[in-house]
Amino acid sequence: MTPSTWYGGEGRVRAGEGTSLGRLLRHHRAAAGLTIEELADRSGVSSRALSNLERDLVRRPQRRTLTAVLDVLAPPAGDRALIEETARAGRPPLGPCPMPAPPADFTGRAESLGRLGELVESAEPPAVVAVLTGQPGVGKTALALRAAHDLTERYPDGRFFVDLRGTHQHPASAGEVLQRLLLALGLSESRIPADVDERARIYRGLLRHRRALLVLDNAASEEQVRPLLPGDGPALVLLTCRRWLSGLEAVHWLPQEPLSPAESTALLRAVGRVEDVAPERITALATHCGHLPLALRIAGQRLRDDPALTVADLNARLAQARNRVAAIDGDNSGLSAALALSYRWLSVTGRTTLRRLALIPGPDFTADAAAVLCGVDVTEAEDRLDGLVESGLLGLRPPDRYGLHDLVRDFAMTCLERDEPSAAPALRESLVTWLLEATVRAGRHFEPGGPAPDDESDADQARDWLDAERENWLPALRIAAETGRDDLVVAVSDALHWFSDQRIYLDIWPEVFRLAAEAATRTGDLARQATHLNYLSWAQTLCLNDASAGLATARAALRSARRAGDRAQQGWALLYAASAQLRLREFDAALRLLRRGSGVLSAAGDHEGTVQAVSMTGIALRALGRTPDALRAHRRTLRLLRDAEFPIAAVPRAYSDAITCRWIGSNLADLGRWDEAVGALREAVTGSRACGLRTQELAALIGLAEALRRTGRAAEAGEYLAAAVELADSLGDAESVARARAALAELNSGAVSG
Repeated sequence: MTPSTWYGGEGRVRAGEGTSLGRLLRHHRAAAGLTIEELADRSGVSSRALSNLERDLVRRPQRRTLTAVLDVLAPPAGDRALIEETARAGRPPLGPCPMPAPPADFTGRAESLGRLGELVESAEPPAVVAVLTGQPGVGKTALALRAAHDLTERYPDGRFFVDLRGTHQHPASAGEVLQRLLLALGLSESRIPADVDERARIYRGLLRHRRALLVLDNAASEEQVRPLLPGDGPALVLLTCRRWLSGLEAVHWLPQEPLSPAESTALLRAVGRVEDVAPERITALATHCGHLPLALRIAGQRLRDDPALTVADLNARLAQARNRVAAIDGDNSGLSAALALSYRWLSVTGRTTLRRLALIPGPDFTADAAAVLCGVDVTEAEDRLDGLVESGLLGLRPPDRYGLHDLVRDFAMTCLERDEPSAAPALRESLVTWLLEATVRAGRHFEPGGPAPDDESDADQARDWLDAERENWLPALRIAAETGRDDLVVAVSDALHWFSDQRIYLDIWPEVFRLAAEAATRTGDLARQATHLNYLSWAQTLCLNDASAGLATARAALRSARRAGDRAQQGWALLYAASAQLRLREFDAALRLLRRGSGVLSAAGDHEGTVQAVSMTGIALRALGRTPDALRAHRRTLRLLRDAEFPIAAVPRAYSDAITCRWIGSNLADLGRWDEAVGALREAVTGSRACGLRTQELAALIGLAEALRRTGRAAEAGEYLAAAVELADSLGDAESVARARAALAELNSGAVSG
């Protein structure tokens, strides 16, 4: 007996291949030494019909056709009987583990297929075990079948497929699966022992010298899988599972994520036959489906099967749907059923946790948020989240965050509304309160008063938290504004006022400060209203680049401040109005406002505002072409900032120092005093970097590079320009990227020509 064949009666059969009719006919035609054309001539059956038979495109040929072919091929009696029986059944009569064909419209996964190919190429004993894991509907089985198909020639001794029924109420036992595999490998039923360990020993022995490929689909647990792994030998095992079977050793993990946008649209076009639909509509549908292969396939099939349903119609339904899972399924339940299977297998606490996670507004979160929603400590929350990760319903987002797929979130929200309808409002309110109070605590690290006395975190941790949680605290702020929690909305805006300078390039500040200005207005507190209208004016002028709106808002702030009798906010309103007029190139008007504002702020004892007024006066003077006067104004500002006796808090002192150094460097550059400019701009780069003022740092880097070039230090200038390109790219500032790259190219061309 060879490793790859076994004999039953007179028929010789290759094990594990699902002995298809096409394979049998192709084998015997080759044995007879005939081409398809020669067989067609002798049998009277067309070449096309023979080709279709051999490719298994026809599983049940007409009896006279098969008889004509077999009469020419003249196989042995046992083989002829096997071929006729296979044709009658329309499926393999032998081999209990046939390998299904991959989906005809399989799309994407080039990276995973390439990785599997690399594993096969580099394989040495023991057998290679690749674990394809991921959430329901991500396409694990389709990928395994595609890989098995692509690797057919590498595994001539058999390909076997077993559904382990991991999501069923009663998963397949290891003993049951081993029996099926042993039968597929050619062992007679009478020789299969009852003991599972003994079955596993024989199974591994049969595979020790065979180049066989096994797809073990939908695994339930490590205990189920371990007896099914071959051990030594050249076999390949592709194991799919929703759960993260972390107890398995010596395996290669290939976690699967949703498809890329390009792959998603390609799959929709392949399945849905939507060749004439505008690309943007297909892209929108792929986005609604969360790029999840099962969802994409169901949507495509609906479009294919229902001529009256258009992509535009389906997009409209999904855009309006509270539960996109049900909207994608339509009259079917494929996606819902896939998610429900995993949900049903969760513990009671697991189901509760998953449902409540749907209330988190952002794409990812930490265990702290889960602890708030579940009313447990963080350690317990981490344990629950890890269990959901192992179930495949929750994803890990390094380093310490978790994320729900959009469709899983919709499914979980449906479960929450069904199973805990009365709890949802209170849970959402608790989460919003926690998120916004944490935002206030973090933001205070950057305010003049500093953090709360009991806050043990540092500024770097606070900055990281505000960045990481932005897509959670910003929606929470919207919810707070919608539900009338005005004091909390205003507190968040107050806490983020100085932090916004570090993240001026974000587009969120106009909304943050607008919500706060509206909330302050509802409270009836005119001084509060003036403060937050001033913040909004800043955001409109500098973030939206809408100086006209910024000027109008600053004037509204001035009116409110006057009615409130708040001199400091009157002064700030004059400064913000001047800032808008500078953008509008109304330089003389801006200078007049700055002089008024400086006097008001000084009289009000607002030292931070006074420094800002002097610095902005320098900006206005430079814009008017009065550079020596501008330089004097900025140097006066710097002297105030560096006077330890001048009463100003550490945060605004450091911010203003860095910004003022940049203006001094620019003034010196305007005057051609390049050596002095280098020193000032070096300080600006260092100070901006220390404060996290990235846009200021970028401007200082570009200015410093030019000053260095002008003083003959081209190599150092190139280093700063390269840093500027990298920083601008991270900020998404395409204009500065182009500017820095052009300067770098000019610098390099000059070095070459020199």
